[in-house]
Amino acid sequence: MTDKQIYELTIDDLAFSGVWYFPMDESVEDELTVRPLLEEETCANAQIVVRTSFIGVDGSSYLGCLYWGNSGSVEYLKPVILLEDGTYVTFWNGMVKPSWADYSAKAQVLRGEVPFSYISEPLLGLPIISGKLEGLYYLDGDKIFSVT
Repeated sequence: MTDKQIYELTIDDLAFSGVWYFPMDESVEDELTVRPLLEEETCANAQIVVRTSFIGVDGSSYLGCLYWGNSGSVEYLKPVILLEDGTYVTFWNGMVKPSWADYSAKAQVLRGEVPFSYISEPLLGLPIISGKLEGLYYLDGDKIFSVT
């Protein structure tokens, strides 16, 4: 598997490698380039994303990823569900107020499954990150809000 842009990752990519990292050196196209992480020691100072399971309130299950880190805050984790059709449903939208209407009809089904519980996989010795998502999040001023 070769380098990809973070927004090009698919369910198959996450099945191949549960951890991807941002190399941030001259070998990559730009800062959005990720590469499969196969050995624990190659990620000492790299930002990484890790395969994560998302469970809806109705018990439905989805695969996605989040940025692994010490903070459990949604703005640092940037959780994403990947749907089979390639749609990304991102739960962190920065300073842009999100709308479920901006997503495809298939993705909008997720709205009825909120809140989502999530748990990252304990891969390459990385501790598990878990939590709950109440909706699509955004920053307004200095406060974080969610759209359910």
